[in-house]
Amino acid sequence: MSRSAAQQIEYWARLGAALEAAGLSVSDAARMLRSGEPQKHAYVASEDELWARKRKQQRQDVESVQSGRQSAASMSWFSNGRARTVKLVDSPY
Repeated sequence: MSRSAAQQIEYWARLGAALEAAGLSVSDAARMLRSGEPQKHAYVASEDELWARKRKQQRQDVESVQSGRQSAASMSWFSNGRARTVKLVDSPY
C-alpha cells in the first residue's frame, strides 16, 4: 500500500527476474507458495545479479530499437496513451 505505481512495477519486475534467475517456473513458484516451504534446488540471486541482468536486458532493448527490430513505443508499458487513462483507486492523485 505504501509503494507508488512505479515502485510496485519495479517490485514485481525484480520478483520475476529473481524467479527466472532461479530457474523457477510459475508453477514452481505457486507450488512453493502453497507448501510454505522453500524448494531445495532454489537459487536466490543477489541484488547485484538482478541489477546486472536488468542492465543487460536494457542494453538489448536499446540495441533492438536502434536497429529497427522493435519500435520505441512497443518497449513501453505505457504506450498508446495508456498512462493517461489509468485511474488510481483510493489515491489522492
